[in-house]
Amino acid sequence: MPIYLDNSATTPVRAEVLEAMLPYLTENWGNPSSIHSAGRRAAKAIKKARAQVAGFLNCLPEEIYFTSGGTMSNNIALLGRARFAEANGHGRHLITTAVEHPAVLGPAQFLESSGWKVTYLPVDKNGQLSLSAFERALTAETSVVSIMWANNEIGTLQPVQGIADSVSSREIFMHTDAIQVAGKIPIDLTQLNISSLSLSAHKFYAPKGCGVIYLRRLANVMPIVFGGGQEMGVMPGTESLANIVALGVAAELAQKELAENLLHLRRGQKIIADQLRQCEKLMVTGPSNLDERLPGHLSYCLPGVEGEALVLRSDLKGVQISSGSACHKGIIEASQVLKAIGLSKEQAMGSVRISIGRFNDEEQCRNAAQILFQVFAKAAGKTQQSVSLA
Repeated sequence: MPIYLDNSATTPVRAEVLEAMLPYLTENWGNPSSIHSAGRRAAKAIKKARAQVAGFLNCLPEEIYFTSGGTMSNNIALLGRARFAEANGHGRHLITTAVEHPAVLGPAQFLESSGWKVTYLPVDKNGQLSLSAFERALTAETSVVSIMWANNEIGTLQPVQGIADSVSSREIFMHTDAIQVAGKIPIDLTQLNISSLSLSAHKFYAPKGCGVIYLRRLANVMPIVFGGGQEMGVMPGTESLANIVALGVAAELAQKELAENLLHLRRGQKIIADQLRQCEKLMVTGPSNLDERLPGHLSYCLPGVEGEALVLRSDLKGVQISSGSACHKGIIEASQVLKAIGLSKEQAMGSVRISIGRFNDEEQCRNAAQILFQVFAKAAGKTQQSVSLA
């Protein structure tokens, strides 16, 4: 049985989540917009899921909107708020970072091509943003800020609380991509004064194709997709009923098990990190201090070896990991994130990511650590041998 260590790319659907969603595929499959009993049952199920997600984030149910996934949530936040800013005479300056997910960088680049000024803040060698640099970037024209909470490629945690505090007294829409954080780090939106937040169901044991955008009350966005007005016009289109039910159950379980899961991920993370620390040629990307990383997340590069080759060799030995970001399928080039933290092209091309999930027990982590060490050490040895022969 392969050991799956690519949970930052996607997670399996939990048995409890699958059990909860199945009736909404086979029995209670009504359209939530219909007024007959089947439609009312569907609408009631969505209302329950909204409350479950609100409990997970500690916010109001009416601040939760279901989307088709994290990418759509990020696009709604940035482009929807930009439309609102333009319509209401707000400044056209967006601040983000050089290490955001493409679902944020893409909208940012689109806005830049449409006349917005966009500041892409640099990060240090660990991928972390300087709070003082952020504050210096603020201008009277700044109306939108988007800073990811945890980086999907190198696991860096950003000072989201400090950034939110910096803009709290200004008329600035503050968004965070929290897609990697859900179920791993507490999210309390009574304590974090942000305007918007994105989640993706398949990162915390629910199916792909469903997500959440949290919009604080009075934090307005304008539609970027047009249709029948579902989700208060934020995400029109007939709701993905079974997926929404699944997301709600997954959110409730994640909230109940948060403390336990955090400890579990930290233990597995340490087991693998301690083993791989013995591989001399292997370089850590992102913070070396595990407490400064996303729980369960590890990332490395092996200069002179393609990351894809390491992934395939590991897979042949029964351990599934990834190289760079899974969202760049089919594109073999140095990651934007790894370039931003100062890695050379040779270093960046040898990147790998290991991400533990709740279903990876300690024995799996120990076995995987030994296999990965052997694969990486062998690849590093071959690289050294080729250098010596040259």
